[in-house]
Amino acid sequence: MKPTYYIFDFDSTFTQVEAMEELAEISLANDPEKDLILEKIRQLTDLAMDGSMPFNKSLRARIALLSAKKYHVNMLVNRLRKRVSASFSRNKQFFKESKGRVIIVSGGFKEFIVPVVKPYFIEPEQVYANTFVFDKNNNIIGADEKNLLAQENGKVKLLKQLKLQGNIVIIGDGFTDYQVYEAGLAHKFFAYTENVSRKKVLERSEWIAPSLDEILFTQKLPMSVSYPKTRLKACLWGEETFLAEKSLKEEGYRLEKLPLIIGKEELNKHLSQSHLMLFSSDANLKLVQTKNSKLLCAGVWGEMSETSIAQKWAEQGIAVFGSNYAHTRSVSELALLMLLQLNRNLGEELHGKRLGIIGYGHSGSMLSVMCEHMGIDVSYYDVDEKPPIGNAKKVKHLPDLLRKSELLVLTAGKRFGGACLIGAKEIKQVQTGAILLSLSYDTSIDIPACLAAVDSGKLAGFGIDVLGKAKGIIWPKQGNVLCTFQNRLATRQTQTNIAQMLSEKVIDFVNTGSTRGSLNFPSLNLPELQQSHRFIHIHKNKPGVLAQINGILAAHKINISGQYLKTNEQLGYVITDVGKEYSPKALEDLKAVAETIKFRVLY
Repeated sequence: MKPTYYIFDFDSTFTQVEAMEELAEISLANDPEKDLILEKIRQLTDLAMDGSMPFNKSLRARIALLSAKKYHVNMLVNRLRKRVSASFSRNKQFFKESKGRVIIVSGGFKEFIVPVVKPYFIEPEQVYANTFVFDKNNNIIGADEKNLLAQENGKVKLLKQLKLQGNIVIIGDGFTDYQVYEAGLAHKFFAYTENVSRKKVLERSEWIAPSLDEILFTQKLPMSVSYPKTRLKACLWGEETFLAEKSLKEEGYRLEKLPLIIGKEELNKHLSQSHLMLFSSDANLKLVQTKNSKLLCAGVWGEMSETSIAQKWAEQGIAVFGSNYAHTRSVSELALLMLLQLNRNLGEELHGKRLGIIGYGHSGSMLSVMCEHMGIDVSYYDVDEKPPIGNAKKVKHLPDLLRKSELLVLTAGKRFGGACLIGAKEIKQVQTGAILLSLSYDTSIDIPACLAAVDSGKLAGFGIDVLGKAKGIIWPKQGNVLCTFQNRLATRQTQTNIAQMLSEKVIDFVNTGSTRGSLNFPSLNLPELQQSHRFIHIHKNKPGVLAQINGILAAHKINISGQYLKTNEQLGYVITDVGKEYSPKALEDLKAVAETIKFRVLY
């Protein structure tokens, strides 16, 4: 069988950058016209790469603008080692297994290419590139023009000279790479777009590779990931979710951005091809059709009011993630703002008041610290054992806290079980003239009962930040009442935090199977894979499923290096790390377990 040779370009392919531009950044660091010269070099590079200017002419012009010395090249090497394309870095094993069949053909220079590619098992004799010409003072004054790669159509001339016997696959971002394929000297050309896309090259290319993973996948070669990220599609539904675009793009996902208001047919046309989704808390989830979809997971931007839909998705193996703690500071600041406003409406100051906090989690404890600094006497109640911060005092029973506090703030989280904590019964226990705030879930408080208490004079003020629609509630036009709608999510910092947290959670789920922060899956925080494959088995929570899974693994003599199990009322979630050698029949048998909802393999 004839060998397959993989010929790679260097600039913007093997590395994320154009080396000559990076060299100019170094050599012109103190030049007052640095930005102007850099722009000229970039323009010359682009003209050569899209075929609009002869390469040799572009090369000479760029060198003339450099003002570089030999020691600048050494500095460049250190910089380029840190800028190897991400998909090349994670697929180092491919280069090891293909040693001798990977060739670098570049219009760049050996002086910086050879040391950068050597750790990837590419020897100097497999690097074909230009060489610098230095004067006696080690200034770069040109390139060796006898080198074929310093000439027009240099790559074509070189490949003709090499006369490689076998299948030739050429990978690069530039027009000069395409010319090799056009000349009939390669069997396949991949236009490489991980770092840059050149329109003229893409228009001529039959195969486009957004990453090395894509090339290895299409060539049926072993790769570091189980599936190319560039084949996975992420859908962002609702304008605020667009903030996550950068993180997901950097991970390699293809993106689809949809407005919040969209028709059912149009929405599902896009979602049917999506593997993950981030959606606004205002999105109409009843429009979503998930049956037989490719969806692996979703993330809610804010609080998910449609919990029944999250449970329905769990039954289809779709994990839903929230952004817990993204708005911790925002909640505490909003509570303080409301306390100040409601008290000021009464002509009162906060100093010396007795504050009771219901729910001493992240937001409650932060509010406690802030209020203590303002001279407020802080007490708190929580269902869990939460140690006090500063001089705050823990109260064992909620009625005791209600009776002693002049100010009450409800910040209870899901640890309280979602029950109504403040209703008509509890309001009767509150001091007459107290002020009550709710920055918890809408179900944690009886809003009509609180408004009635303000109207009767039992409460001197009431404030709430509503998360849902608060349907059927008639808000008073007068009285000491403050109502905001999802204001806790409205700050720039909170939105940035949500973008970061949700992106990390869905990416982690896809990459490792970790369900930390999931709203509908058993929570498992999983380690990264270490020289093994990971079987992820999502199933109905029925007795005996784990025994069936382990029986299949034993029958196929599969070595287990680690196993993790977590269940909730609906689901069983089994993660099994195994050796790389196993029969495809084992995968079929695992999928065939009667209770299976979804099964996938990671490596």
